[in-house]
Amino acid sequence: MIKLGISAFYHDSAAAIVENNKVIAAAEEERFTGIKHDRSFPKNAIKYCLAEYSIKINQIDEIYWYENPEIKDDRVKTIFNKRPIRTFFLRQRYLKDRKNNSPENLLQNIGYTGKIYYHDHHYSHSAFSYYTSTFRDAAILSVDGVGEWETIRISFGKNKNINKIYSVDFPNSLGMLYSTITSFLGFKPNEGEYKVMGLAPYGNPIKYYEKLNVIFNHSKEDLYLYQRYFAWEYSERIMFTKRLCQLLELPPRLPEDSLTQDHKDLAATLQKIYEEQFEKLLIKAKEFTGSSNICITGGSAYNGVGNVLAYKYFKSVYVPFAPSDAGSAIGACLNNHVTVSPYLGPSFKNRWIKPLLDRTPYITYYKLNDKALVKKVSQLIATQRIVAWFQGRMEFGARALGNRSILASPRDGEMRTKLNKVVKKREGFRPFAPSVTLEDSKRYFHVKEPVPYMNIVVKSKVKYLPAATHIDKTCRVQTVTREENEIYYNLLKEVGKITGIPVVLNTSFNLKDQTITISPEQALERFLTSKIDVLVLNNYLIFKK
Repeated sequence: MIKLGISAFYHDSAAAIVENNKVIAAAEEERFTGIKHDRSFPKNAIKYCLAEYSIKINQIDEIYWYENPEIKDDRVKTIFNKRPIRTFFLRQRYLKDRKNNSPENLLQNIGYTGKIYYHDHHYSHSAFSYYTSTFRDAAILSVDGVGEWETIRISFGKNKNINKIYSVDFPNSLGMLYSTITSFLGFKPNEGEYKVMGLAPYGNPIKYYEKLNVIFNHSKEDLYLYQRYFAWEYSERIMFTKRLCQLLELPPRLPEDSLTQDHKDLAATLQKIYEEQFEKLLIKAKEFTGSSNICITGGSAYNGVGNVLAYKYFKSVYVPFAPSDAGSAIGACLNNHVTVSPYLGPSFKNRWIKPLLDRTPYITYYKLNDKALVKKVSQLIATQRIVAWFQGRMEFGARALGNRSILASPRDGEMRTKLNKVVKKREGFRPFAPSVTLEDSKRYFHVKEPVPYMNIVVKSKVKYLPAATHIDKTCRVQTVTREENEIYYNLLKEVGKITGIPVVLNTSFNLKDQTITISPEQALERFLTSKIDVLVLNNYLIFKK
């Protein structure tokens, strides 16, 4: 049985092919279009998945859509009917888009005439997290902006079954609240939330605490937000109302404005309140299921600071490599446990790369075997060179996990400044993640178990990794095993031999406002137009002349 899973039309559109519960290929549309968080129908991602498996669309047995459009229509139309005049133009645009972008029409246009199965949004999230975990029983907590109606769901997974236990409906949304303050702080919603999380440690979480807490009805047992402060229901551009500005006694920040201490304090307050509400959900998940394991998913699962709270109530915590809507393209196809790697995207053979290098001016390159390559690159990292590292199949999800990464030494505090300011040209407060071999991880970080996907933030145990340690002494760690990524593991080990510390700073291979690098051509272009010192394309070590 060959299944194609699709996620589209909100953000992080993606496609995946699954055969007999084995994940063959998966990719996000943004990687092909260059549009960050591309929400369009993932025609390029579908094309890649079909090519990777060497089949045509009419050979797919079943297609699974990650959410139910009819139920989503019900929510949207209900909202429009509440404010028919204010939402008139939104209604017209939505109905037109819905008609033109029905899954049936779009799939027929690319040659598929079979049946389409629809799962609900939070089931797809839950299935992806639970079925890719090693747990036979687990609480499953899914938190995001909104699916069809639900914004939060708690389920219980046992063996092959996932049973819904609890949910919260729109407009009461913890994810939308975080996105609203993200927008208020001048960052792009559904994209800049991680910036707010990174900014939070620079602020005072008490400064706006009493004011921001007013938006909750604390007499309610479940999450309840007073909607007078928000414009989610009737605005496409602005998520908050004037009342929120009046409540905070702070004007919203424009993207080009400098960041003040007030902005840092508001970010810190938001993170504190998010953690308080998230912890309440963790407690409910524990009470409802009694499990010692939990799977955390949905877009909010990228809040690694909040995720670590789960260890107060659960022995083991699992956050998948693509907990946002992208991963739901895989989740929609699953009905049993699978062993899956995050490396599901395109790869490029050495014989395809060499002709490209031969016709590229201003470079010198050498071809090395894996052992020699690892040794040489380790030496370069140890001597403070910045290395763009391109290997094997591309990662699926938002994190670069050692196949499309920029690598550097974490031992020099100036390296963080250099990467932010000179290479990636982004905000100076943005943190970087350290990669470390699994067996060495507990020596350097307060990890309780493997954290292979950078989705849990922990405290550092040492002071000599300043470039990969945030201002609050935390790190978004990636633990690496030989089985998962042999060449990257060997690189970490070799760095350890040279420096005494098997830790490397790892950030995604992209520049400002770019998606993660997908191809050798793109890699070369970015290498030549940046301050990256060295480029590695598979077995080719490349320098600028």
